[in-house]
Amino acid sequence: MADQTRPARPRTLAQVRDAGQNDRHLLADPTYARLAIRRISPYVTFAITRFTALPADAVTALSITAGVAGGLAIVPASATAYLVAVLLLQLAYLLDVVDGEVARVRGTSGLRGTYLDLAGHFIQNRALYGAAGYALMVESDFAPWAAALALLGVAFASPFGDQARLNVTGRRPAAADLSHGRIDASPLPAGASPMTILYWLYRRVAFLWNYPASMNLFCLALLADGGRMALGGAARPLVLPVLAGVFAGTLAAKQLANAVRILHSDSWTTA
Repeated sequence: MADQTRPARPRTLAQVRDAGQNDRHLLADPTYARLAIRRISPYVTFAITRFTALPADAVTALSITAGVAGGLAIVPASATAYLVAVLLLQLAYLLDVVDGEVARVRGTSGLRGTYLDLAGHFIQNRALYGAAGYALMVESDFAPWAAALALLGVAFASPFGDQARLNVTGRRPAAADLSHGRIDASPLPAGASPMTILYWLYRRVAFLWNYPASMNLFCLALLADGGRMALGGAARPLVLPVLAGVFAGTLAAKQLANAVRILHSDSWTTA
């Protein structure tokens, strides 16, 4: 995203919506973004583009900062800290949507901004998974199995299979978003085999491991444990460490299975 000396300043909120939320981006959004975040983001985008010269890259940097801070806020393990973590994580995602809108409103969008945006997702995911994994280790008295799960969560925080294929072939996988995910609404084929049915069921829930659905899962766990601590007098988290262990193990299995599937696909090209 190239900065402009005199960035465009929209006069109305409608202009921001028209320029920042075109059909292509709305269709690519996960459900949560379309139903919630995209209803709030135009107001923030309008304020930034109308009253400031803040470039889209700076908004992305603020999003990354809020996401990392949200992960770090989990470490103290208190009701207040968990509420702060949720607010910061949600702010990070709001700004993650706003940065693209700012770029489109000002005409500064480009591949460089997309790269910075995806890099931010990877950084934020690792901060969140690392903090959740630490909670799991604390609650297990630093048992080796908990440390192993925590390391798996951090190690498999990004979809390395798709990234590796992209680096080798120079082609983006068709109809694939390397960070976001939406519910697959394709119908079950008639006369499907048991393996096909299992894969069809998996496609219905695969979005849960992708950003922002994964982040929202952890936010729900933080709210549940924070509520237990504030209302029920619980001294230690329960939902967060359980989710951290289950999520890390299944995430690693998902990423490895995807890498093996790519390895055996017939979509490879030779240089």
